[in-house]
Parts: sequence; structure tokens; C-alpha cells
Amino acid sequence: MKSKTTDIMTTKQLAEYLQMSQITICRLARDKKLPGLKIGKEWRFPKALIDRLIASGSNFDEVFDGLEVSGGAEN
Repeated sequence: MKSKTTDIMTTKQLAEYLQMSQITICRLARDKKLPGLKIGKEWRFPKALIDRLIASGSNFDEVFDGLEVSGGAEN
């Protein structure tokens, strides 16, 4: 089965994308070091914010602060 990347990624998709374990992804999300939303027992991650985090080379708090200043996420 092919993995496809969408605007919203599952833990498994993000782990493959970042080449990390799913356990690490969940721990980072729980510790608020990755932007994500927990729905029930499942995490979901916005790809645009993950990409900004990677591109910035900074931590998520700095990326999030930039979004608040600019008035929201980019389309």
C-alpha cells in the first residue's frame, strides 16, 4: 500500500515523513514539541506546520508565535 501525504497526517505518516518512530512522534506531540491535535486516542498533524517547523530550524513555540503575529496559518 502506498503512503500518501495529505494536509493532515497521522502518527504513522508523520513518522515515515520525519524518519522517526511513532513512539517518538507521540512523545514529542504530548510534550508540545510538535504541532498536533489528539482526537480520541489518535494524533493528527498539520503538514504545513510541520514543514514550517523543519524549515525554520527552530522549536515549535517560535513557529507558533510567528503564526499568531501573522494572523494565522498560511494557505
